[in-house]
Amino acid sequence: MALTMLTKLRTQAGLTLESVAADIDLSTSQIQRFEKGDREPRLSELQKIAGRFGVTVAELIGERAPKAVPLVSWVSAGRLRASHPVYETDILRYVYLTDLPPGDWLALEVDGDSMNRVAPPGSTIVVNRQDQNLIDGKYYVFGNAQGEATFKRYRVDPDRLQPFSTNPDHETHYIDSEMLTVGRVRRVITDLP
Repeated sequence: MALTMLTKLRTQAGLTLESVAADIDLSTSQIQRFEKGDREPRLSELQKIAGRFGVTVAELIGERAPKAVPLVSWVSAGRLRASHPVYETDILRYVYLTDLPPGDWLALEVDGDSMNRVAPPGSTIVVNRQDQNLIDGKYYVFGNAQGEATFKRYRVDPDRLQPFSTNPDHETHYIDSEMLTVGRVRRVITDLP
């Protein structure tokens, strides 16, 4: 991974590779390899570089600030079930996540075991409501006009919502014209026992 932020900070400050290297007691070739991505810097080296430019190590390596994703309700991992409508005042808490692509994000708590191979009951799923293009084998929250919803894996030929569970009692649901895609599940957060 190239330290592109180092290059940007160095050039904005009008500094040469040699001057930065001298300031932080590293060789010019080390700084050059960091910028090109030919060598990963150690944490101690990252700390020296970040200190020199007055930034955090996270900023230096290009990490984005955590995004606050509202945890608003629960979703069935089983049969379609209705949860109450969600309003701004219904936000239970926020989940702070990094590296999410652009989107309209919400978090839901999983209720049921039909998806327990990827999301055990009580885990949190993070859903991008803008990502509604169905891809075979990916995970989504689906709903209907009655306000019922479920979390399942989408499969094609025929289009269906398939459980991914250790419980053999869960059944596949075939998609009809009334089924709506709420969004794609992109992350699962779970606490270990």
